Amino acid sequence: MTQISSPVRNSFREITDNHPLWNHEFLANCRTGDLFLPDVQLLAVQMYKFSKEFNRILASILSCCQDESTQLVILENLFDEMGQGDINQSHPELFRRFTRALGIDDKTLTALPTAPETLALIETYLRIPHQYGYLAALGAVCYASEGIVSSLYTQLYKGIVGAAPLPKESLIFFEVHIDVDDSHAAKLAAVIEPRISTSEEDIKVKLAIVEAMDARVQFFNGIQRQISKYSLSPNSSLLVSA
Repeated sequence: MTQISSPVRNSFREITDNHPLWNHEFLANCRTGDLFLPDVQLLAVQMYKFSKEFNRILASILSCCQDESTQLVILENLFDEMGQGDINQSHPELFRRFTRALGIDDKTLTALPTAPETLALIETYLRIPHQYGYLAALGAVCYASEGIVSSLYTQLYKGIVGAAPLPKESLIFFEVHIDVDDSHAAKLAAVIEPRISTSEEDIKVKLAIVEAMDARVQFFNGIQRQISKYSLSPNSSLLVSA
C-alpha cells in the first residue's frame, strides 16, 4: 500500500470547492433573488425528505464503524441532530416550522412524494458506508454535507427570504446549520484525516465525496424539473406530485 502525504488529504476540500454544484441554475437564482414562493415550497418539501433521513444516514455509518473514538464523534453529531434530547429542537422539527410557515401542514408534508432525485441522494448516502467503508462515508458527510452546508444554506436562505416574507423563528433550521455545521465538519475532519494512511483509502474518500456532490446536483436538477413542470401547468396543484 502506498503512503499518502498531508497535501493529498487537503485536496478533499478542493473537490467540493471546485464542483459544478455551485454553478447550478437553482443556486444562481437564489443568489440573484429570482425565486418565487412556489419554488420555495417545492424546495422545502424535498429538502425535508432528505433532512429527516440524515439521522438514519449517520446511524448507517455508525453501524459500520468499529473505532470507539470515531463512534463518539458520530454520536455527538447524531445527538445534535436530535435536538440534544429535546424532540422539539430536533432538526426535522425545526424544518417543519419552516414548512408550516410556507403553508404546508405536517400531514400534507408527510403525504407528498419524495422526488426520484431526492430518493437517489438519500440512497447514495446510505450506500456509501457499505460500499467504501465508514471512513469514506464520514468523508462524504464531512466534506460534501457538513462542510458545504454553511455556504449552501446561506445561498438558499437568501433566495428564500427574497421570495417569501417569513417570521424569523420559522428560519431557525437554516440559521442553526449555517452557524453550527462548520464545527461538525471540523470534528469529523479531525477524525478522518489521521486515519487515512494509504492511497487506497484516499481514493475511496474522494470517490465518496464526488458521488455525494454529484447526487446533490441531481437533487437540485429535480427541484428545477418540478419548477419547470409547474410553470408549464400553472393551474395544476403545486404540491401534488414529484
